Amino acid sequence: VMFKDIWEVEALYKKLNAANKELNLYKERLKKINGEYFALDKIIGESKEIKQLKKVVSQVANTDSTILITGESGTGKEVFANAIHEISDRRDNNFIKINCAAIPENILESELFGYEEGAFTGAKRGGKAGKFELAHGGTILLDEIGDMSLNMQAKILRVLQEKEVMRVGGYKANKIDVRIIAATNQNLQEKIKKGEFREDLYFRLNVVNLNLPALRERPDDIKTLCDYFITIYNKKFGIYVEQIEDDALQHMIKYPWPGNVRELRNAIERAYNFVNGNTIKTEHLPSKIINQQMFSRVGDLNKILDDVERRSILEALETTKGNKSRAAKILGINRSGLYQKLKKHGIPTNF
Repeated sequence: VMFKDIWEVEALYKKLNAANKELNLYKERLKKINGEYFALDKIIGESKEIKQLKKVVSQVANTDSTILITGESGTGKEVFANAIHEISDRRDNNFIKINCAAIPENILESELFGYEEGAFTGAKRGGKAGKFELAHGGTILLDEIGDMSLNMQAKILRVLQEKEVMRVGGYKANKIDVRIIAATNQNLQEKIKKGEFREDLYFRLNVVNLNLPALRERPDDIKTLCDYFITIYNKKFGIYVEQIEDDALQHMIKYPWPGNVRELRNAIERAYNFVNGNTIKTEHLPSKIINQQMFSRVGDLNKILDDVERRSILEALETTKGNKSRAAKILGINRSGLYQKLKKHGIPTNF
């Protein structure tokens, strides 16, 4: 009686479906405006260092300036990059992430810039858009940029200067509108001195610098981070953990955390595999946190520094299960430098 034709029902369904999608979109935007959803809340910490960094992020997010995020491995560089994109005017467009250290150079170029049909053996018919093109109107994160070759650095510099990219095997440059965020755990100024990083690219990237502190430099945030991860793993494991006992927390505060926030999160997840009841206790923590030896802070400065350095190297090797490349990244040095320090401190290379 109500509908003379089945097509009228289908047309009404499509209109209602479209209206529902539009309503959900406006709800999400309203949440952002009202502050119910705010990306900075995902940056956990109440220390003065983190509060200052949050303030800088909120100030620079809506500019198009290039940002360089530096800090040790595990300090949360990607979390900060996410926050910058989410509170910027580009948030409704793509946020593309690429790890420059994880992709071989010959593949990295085609991943970043795309390629034309027939550019090389195995190229897809019709070619493929690169990460820069996919990020048009949005943001791209170039993670581990300190590991990029000098050849690729020159090509990234051209993108920053000309605001255009050319696909591999192509003849025409395509204009792009992309906000670039770069991140690294390496000391780029030291790499410049060694001729391993272009100085002109460094100055192009380092318009705004966010230097993230190591977790050992902000111990006041450890309790806050533990509470945050407990909330996450309560949901994941279906277990209700209420707190960390004081003794266990004191062990965690004294521990230097060479793997930073990432290592802390892993320690909390590990505890969930052994916890009985609603409290994380000392015996639920990794042995390296419980059995750490405190060194004297008074005496010969060179000896104290050597003790700290040796301890940090051993902890990094334990964290990475002996993987020298990963340990070097955690420590913020190159692999050859790590081997020199192993020899200096008498640590076996087959650790």
